[in-house]
This record gives sequence, C-alpha cells and structure tokens, in this order.
Amino acid sequence: MKFYTIPAGPFEVNTYIVFNDETKEGFLIDPGGEEKKIEKIIRDENIDLKFILNTHCHIDHVSMDNYFKGKYSIDIIAAKEEEQILKNLEEQAEYLGFEYTGDVVIDRYLKDGEVIELGDIKILSVFTPGHSPGSVSFLVNDKHLFSGDTLFRNTIGRTDILGGSSEQIISSIKNKLMTLKDDVKVYPGHGEATTVGYERKFNPYLI
Repeated sequence: MKFYTIPAGPFEVNTYIVFNDETKEGFLIDPGGEEKKIEKIIRDENIDLKFILNTHCHIDHVSMDNYFKGKYSIDIIAAKEEEQILKNLEEQAEYLGFEYTGDVVIDRYLKDGEVIELGDIKILSVFTPGHSPGSVSFLVNDKHLFSGDTLFRNTIGRTDILGGSSEQIISSIKNKLMTLKDDVKVYPGHGEATTVGYERKFNPYLI
C-alpha cells in the first residue's frame, strides 16, 4: 500500500490518495481541493480510482466530491447519519467562503465495523461520532488510521459546530480508537500525523 497526503483548501484539509502499488487500485479520502495536484499524482502513478471515502461531510471535506465523482465515475461512500450535515452544505459554503458546487449525494452508506477490500488493502469502518453525527475513522490494514476530524495530535475535533457533541467524541476516542495498538499511525483531517500510543500518553483530552 502507498498513499499521498495533499493539504487542500482554505482549512488545509488533508486529502489522502491511497492505492495498491501493484494493482494500482485506489481511493480518495476527503477531497477538499488541489484537484490538479491530485490528478497529476493519479496520472503519474497510473491509479485506478474506485471510490471516495468521506470521514464526515462538512464542506471542507466534501468540496471536491462532485468533481472527482464526475471525472472518474466513482461512488461517494459515507455514513447515512451525515445526510443531515449535507442538507446545510450551501449555507456552510457561504458562511466559510467556499465555492458551492452543488449538493453532494452519498451513493453508498457505511456500516460500523464494515470492511471494504481492495486487493490487499483492507479498510475497517470505525464509527466515531462526536465531531459530527456520522463521523467515521478508517483503519487500513490494522496499521494506518485515517481519523478525519475526530482525533488530532495533542487535541480532538471541535464539537461546537453543526452536529457536534463533546460527550460523544470523547466516548468515541476512548472506547474505539484508544483500544487500538500504540504503534497504529494516525493521519488526521488537518495537521500532522501522530500515533495512538502518543495520544494515549500526552493528549490532554484523554488523560
């Protein structure tokens, strides 16, 4: 497995391009901009995109969903609970200064504990509500956790915005993510990578 991290958009969303470096089958996580850079990587690596995964559906994480869905004829996959967030997408765009590119429609709903397989890539869907009602973290090959806006280095996701719950997010992190092994690498929706072990020891919200 190989992946690229592309900070994108005004909020520097970490868009991830993940693919099997042998079969070249791959997927996007939270496309938030920098479409030309992403397309160049897809061309250079000869990636066969299969779908888009959204950790959640706030505007900064889905702003390029429609673009890539249309260009590559791929499905958008997210939790059904995020549909209530998508109802306010135009208002989110106006408030945060994003270009509104139309409604985003989830093509396939995720289930908690569902495993999506792509060659030798196994993606476990771990529902971690709190930042939003349908926030999902993706554990890939038991080693790489794409945590969206749930867990960051030394902090956690905001809960004072649409669909947030401070009680839920702490429960999600402690009961779901902190059960993983210390050496699991965490790739958040914004900012630098960390590990489960580091956050278990030093994250002030979890001590």
